[in-house]
Amino acid sequence: MRLALLLVFVAYPLLELALLIRAGQSWGFWPVLGAIIGTGLLGAAVLRHQGFKVAEKLSEDLNAGRAPVAPLADGGLVFAAGAFLMSPGLIGDALALLLLLPPVRVLVRRALAARLDGSSTFEVRRANMRWRRRQPPKQDEPPVIEGEWERLDDDRENRP
Repeated sequence: MRLALLLVFVAYPLLELALLIRAGQSWGFWPVLGAIIGTGLLGAAVLRHQGFKVAEKLSEDLNAGRAPVAPLADGGLVFAAGAFLMSPGLIGDALALLLLLPPVRVLVRRALAARLDGSSTFEVRRANMRWRRRQPPKQDEPPVIEGEWERLDDDRENRP
């Protein structure tokens, strides 16, 4: 576990930085900076657009009484792709572009399902609620008249 954390938080950023320096030497500073900014904007757009689509599919599956495993997994993978695109680096961008392809997401989803199979459960419960409209006042009740009033026989100033 410590080795995995070391790789994620130390080796990966160093590898990304080395690759960005190498790309800057080959292509020049401005094209690399443009690519970093462009992929960051693309990542933000992907997160916004795909977030709405995942929420819609999730709602459809829940309303149909199905377990929304595929939409949740796809949503998580697309979110990871957007996060990779928003972070500067060419390796993350390549991983993000792969995760945006639906066949690749299916393969990753299957691999995750095989690893997590049997370790979790999912249950859908729906509450039976009845909504009632507010009923109009009954005919035998007196009508309500709104208005302002002022008490004229009140002499508070003359009281001891």
